[in-house]
Amino acid sequence: MDTTLHEIRLPRYNAHAASFWPDGGPDYVVMAPGKVIHFSFDGTKMVENPILDVPLSSNPLAVAAGDTYPDVIVATRDKLYHYSFTGTSMVENPALSVAGLAGAMAVGVREGEVAGLVGKSVKDFMFTGSGMVEVPYLEPAGLTNPIDFALAAGSYDMAVLDSNQVRYFNFTGSSLAENPALAVTGLSSPVAIAAAGAQDLVVVDGKQVKHFSFDGSAFRYNAALSVTSGLNNPVCVAVRPGTFDRIIIDGDQVMYYSWDGTQLVHNPNMSVTVAGLSNLGSYAPSAMVVSQAKDPGNSVDYVRVRAYVIVPDKTSITFSLTADGSTWAKVWRVRGTPSGPVAEVTTDNGATWTAIGDSQAVSPASSDTRLWAKLTSGRAVKWRADLATSDPNVTPKIVAFNGAAVVWDTDANPYPPVIDTQGTCYTTTTPTLSWTFSDPDPGDSQSAYQLQIVRASDLQPVLDTGKVMGSSTQYTVPTSGAPDVPGPLWASGDYRFKVRVKVWDQAGVDSDWSAWADFCVVAFERPRVAGIASPPPDQAAPDPANSATHILITQGMTAAQLPKVKAGAKVTLLVDSIGPLDTVTAVFPYGAGQQATIGSGPVATTVNGANKTWQVEFWTDPSLEVTPEGTVVTMRLSGTGAAGSAALDAPPYADGVVVTEGTVYNDWFVVLQGRDTG
Repeated sequence: MDTTLHEIRLPRYNAHAASFWPDGGPDYVVMAPGKVIHFSFDGTKMVENPILDVPLSSNPLAVAAGDTYPDVIVATRDKLYHYSFTGTSMVENPALSVAGLAGAMAVGVREGEVAGLVGKSVKDFMFTGSGMVEVPYLEPAGLTNPIDFALAAGSYDMAVLDSNQVRYFNFTGSSLAENPALAVTGLSSPVAIAAAGAQDLVVVDGKQVKHFSFDGSAFRYNAALSVTSGLNNPVCVAVRPGTFDRIIIDGDQVMYYSWDGTQLVHNPNMSVTVAGLSNLGSYAPSAMVVSQAKDPGNSVDYVRVRAYVIVPDKTSITFSLTADGSTWAKVWRVRGTPSGPVAEVTTDNGATWTAIGDSQAVSPASSDTRLWAKLTSGRAVKWRADLATSDPNVTPKIVAFNGAAVVWDTDANPYPPVIDTQGTCYTTTTPTLSWTFSDPDPGDSQSAYQLQIVRASDLQPVLDTGKVMGSSTQYTVPTSGAPDVPGPLWASGDYRFKVRVKVWDQAGVDSDWSAWADFCVVAFERPRVAGIASPPPDQAAPDPANSATHILITQGMTAAQLPKVKAGAKVTLLVDSIGPLDTVTAVFPYGAGQQATIGSGPVATTVNGANKTWQVEFWTDPSLEVTPEGTVVTMRLSGTGAAGSAALDAPPYADGVVVTEGTVYNDWFVVLQGRDTG
């Protein structure tokens, strides 16, 4: 956290800040702001050797002592430079410098060979006699999150610190092949690795520097050669060839540890301090910042965090929230891409993400309700930001704008709605149910609702709308739009129901469910023609045995839309009833005071609990004088029972139930017969 620039960014990563030469001498080189410092032993202590220092035009990212004393390899943002001694000063050797290792966060050298960690790959280069060329067969494959690497002495083997383990690669003669038996696992937070000859590895893991020795089959932890106390923030280790001695970079301190025959002890005479060392190197691949807890004044379970962020390509910032101070949930992130930052939200703690825009979508100026998160209720609100980069040269940042960098809000739940239902049974199967919205936050309004209907007798589900976006505080129960599918109320087998509602405010915060409200329905629905004895040529005949072919008479259907029948043809009509109707009567008026003849019914053909399906057959007069072309047959349907009465008239439900076209007389023909009486 930079209190001068008012920004939060990744810490620097400095795994290769110091190095010994392979000749085994005590001299070592250390990175410093704008240069590489050469330290030599003057007989009593380590002192800077300015003749062998390497001045640089920019800060170094990684350093390695060359395979020839006192050559130095330095990685910067634009190139990996090789410096050699001319006899008076250190100068670049262009033939041995490598442009392909620009920005390397770690470097290593062997005779005629240099390797560097760039992004998620370790690249290897060798000297051809005139220049450095890449050698792909000496590059390990399959790395996921490499942090550092070490080149083994005396072979082309390589150890790679990949995430939280050391992966060892043997050279087969043609390529590097991973050897799982030589892996080092069980590390907690490793940041650097170094080779100690051909048989040992050293890993900086948290506040310890752990030594692993090869026992002939695997690398085993070596407690005697490990440094497990006295360190604050170690970031780099380098082992002096031919000895157990080592230097450990801890802040600005280059701490020299000598082997006394039984353990490693700090040697202050061989140690030095390099001002600014802790600010050099590459950015750490990840880091986390957590805010202090704030009490919002009451227990809350909806919190929103917004921030001004700068997220370059290959970096990300992920924000998490807690309301109780301990139970964390990821809520949003911003990913840097080549085309710009992408903001995403999650409702399942990061299992899935939904894009909502660019970095402005999560800024304090954003009003996007998707930034609100439901959390475990509490009074200790905190936010956490996880910063990450796959490019060690760049970092994401949380920045201040107009005095603010990160802001958070809490929101109270709306009150449970109050449902308004009538005291008597509804006489329609599509009743409109209403409720009131109220919220303790002044000015809040409804943004969504969810309504559920169950049977009153056993609370079995009948209908669930799911979350419906909108400010409407009423809902009309639908009926089926298909002739072979009953409405949800009829399908329940009952006519007594309970309904409840929950609502969301404009911030996306939901209420508790309302109390259950009772209502009942006694009504008819879904009149449909199940059979036509003699349909006109342009009318498809429904199959009485196949409900999918039945013709549904929908509300508002006009005469032109009604099914067509010939005058005098028998029509079979089905209609559903909800509620305990015992007696149902049907009349089908048409023309000038005419009524269709009832052949049978109404009779209940299907019984579903308190609900039934009724069938009635009717026909008009076949004479076109009585039933002229285009006659609309209307309907007067009524029923009575213990819970009340019901009616369905068409009109007004529809213009009628059928319309005539032609006559069944056209289906007949007369054969004249006679006899000879003479």
